[in-house]
Amino acid sequence: MIKIPVYLRDMYDAKHLVQAASGCKKDVDLICGRYIVDAKSMLGVFSLPTFDSVELGVEEEDEEKLRETLESLNLIRE
Repeated sequence: MIKIPVYLRDMYDAKHLVQAASGCKKDVDLICGRYIVDAKSMLGVFSLPTFDSVELGVEEEDEEKLRETLESLNLIRE
């Protein structure tokens, strides 16, 4: 599993993240400290205590497509 650091500023960023993750064939996890939720679930994303220091856990076969989508939405944290 590959981790991609992401930056979510508001609920619209979270919505775009969920839409991007839903296009992946395999599971995509959203990791925030000790919390791990399904990144394809809007309810899961909103259940996180904070949007700081969030990472996406994605399988290798979905990484390239998801990374391109997130870069176009300006959601990847450097």
